[in-house]
Amino acid sequence: MDKMNEESKTIRSVRPWGIVQMLVRNQCCSVDLTTVKPGQRASLHSHQVRSELFHFLDDNCYIEVNEKIHHPHTDDQILIRPGVKHRFWTEQKTGRILVISFGEWKAEDQVRHEDDYGRKGQPLKLE
Repeated sequence: MDKMNEESKTIRSVRPWGIVQMLVRNQCCSVDLTTVKPGQRASLHSHQVRSELFHFLDDNCYIEVNEKIHHPHTDDQILIRPGVKHRFWTEQKTGRILVISFGEWKAEDQVRHEDDYGRKGQPLKLE
């Protein structure tokens, strides 16, 4: 089900007028623009089916992947495979992440392991 492969790597194309970053081409995927409020963080969670490519739009985001903390810069990317525990947050400013999901996207695919808002083990609800 995981359709990410070597051909899916981001290509950076420099043009006279600027830069094009080809993030996803010829793939079945879901794309989310995620905005994280200052000082807030997502659940520590994993997915059973889908992979996620995190493309960071701002410098002020943090992400934990399998207990290791990363501070990505703008345009950095991290690929999260199924079963990998991860969460993201910001400290003082709003942060934006483009999340590209590969594989079937279902709310039931997300498993919460820890949560600052008392939702551990609860299913994801789209509101």
